[in-house]
Amino acid sequence: MSTSDSLRPIPHPSARLVGADGTITKPWYDWLNQLAEKLAELTPLEGAATYDPPSLADGAGTTTTVTVPGAALGDFATAAFSLPTAGITITAWVSAQNIVSVRLQNESGGPLDIAGGRLAARVQK
Repeated sequence: MSTSDSLRPIPHPSARLVGADGTITKPWYDWLNQLAEKLAELTPLEGAATYDPPSLADGAGTTTTVTVPGAALGDFATAAFSLPTAGITITAWVSAQNIVSVRLQNESGGPLDIAGGRLAARVQK
């Protein structure tokens, strides 16, 4: 039985599941498992905590932490606060295994007192 050229799988050099001749060498579910592993690597890790920042004078800042399971040193980190943060610079970094440190810095030119809210952190591998 012959397969037309248009229906033959196209070999890809990085696809370990395809033989040198372009034929599939492992069952279809191995492809799905490999895809699921890659998607898991791309899925961001997230954590959140309730946080009530102290009143901040102009130029002052405060740092707190958020637990993000799976976070590791060297991962990319971002943070967001659930209330308006005009005049506040928010910086996030992975400071320890499973811990993201978040700094809120008042750059408004005057004192700020933000009410308590939800502080969320996201980590990308």
